Amino acid sequence: MAGISRFRSAEARDDFCRLYNQAVADSPIPLSESDIDTSWGRTHVLAAGDPSSPPLVAIHGKSFNATSWLSMLPVLAAGHRVTMIDVVGDLTKSVAAKPISKASHIVAWLDETLRALEVERAAFAGMSFGGWMAAQYAMAFPGRVDQLALICPAGLVSSLQLGWLLHAYGATAVRPTPAGVSAFLDTMATPAGRQRLRADPWRLVREQFIVGTLGFKPALISVRPTRCDLRALAAAEFPIMAIIGKQESLHDGPKMASRLRRQLPAAHIAEIDGANHIVPADQPQIVERLLVDFLRLP
Repeated sequence: MAGISRFRSAEARDDFCRLYNQAVADSPIPLSESDIDTSWGRTHVLAAGDPSSPPLVAIHGKSFNATSWLSMLPVLAAGHRVTMIDVVGDLTKSVAAKPISKASHIVAWLDETLRALEVERAAFAGMSFGGWMAAQYAMAFPGRVDQLALICPAGLVSSLQLGWLLHAYGATAVRPTPAGVSAFLDTMATPAGRQRLRADPWRLVREQFIVGTLGFKPALISVRPTRCDLRALAAAEFPIMAIIGKQESLHDGPKMASRLRRQLPAAHIAEIDGANHIVPADQPQIVERLLVDFLRLP
């Protein structure tokens, strides 16, 4: 039995939710919250923007949650109805009912969630592990995807670096401490990005990551980003963009960008100087401009 990811106690969940709720309250744009029951568990969803605007589905990175999109929400919601989904089985407000241990599970859970939300077709944006998830969904259901934006996609065309994996395991799984988790998070940002992570609007996202990591017990066996055959994406008719930090800590950024260009020749691959893995914190203006330009495409 793979086990189910969950908070270690009701108190740990309450501590996390207080920070989550404060981030929602501080959102620059009004948000609605809802919970969707799926066969994989209860999925928490944030939404913003004019309901009559084209839909955009946003999927966060590992150990983050839907509030990690709030810094970019004014830009995203200017032309879209933005649906930000808390991934089941991750450090979020969603509650898993059974293990998610395969890519096919992610696709099935996400499809159930979107159908319950009556999102038949949308643009997709995925950050880090969320980029890997969005790509899996796009390959499974290309007819339901208008555009695909991958922001620092984890593991899609290259394995995670061993040194980073060992650091991640030591900082978050072996007797984690607030200082250790904070230091680990800093390894994914540039010095400028680290400062932004400590200031609004990122501050509460950072605090959720630290407090939540200390209080959350991930499943022993869970889905992880692995290298994919992207031929199905290369054959897709919708536009694709990837944003890669040149100073990536999870991967070799330039090598990953080169592989994406080779496997997705029609895609726009943007390499960003002065950016580590958390590109939106490192280079927010560049990321926002790229997303705005990309999402205007027909």
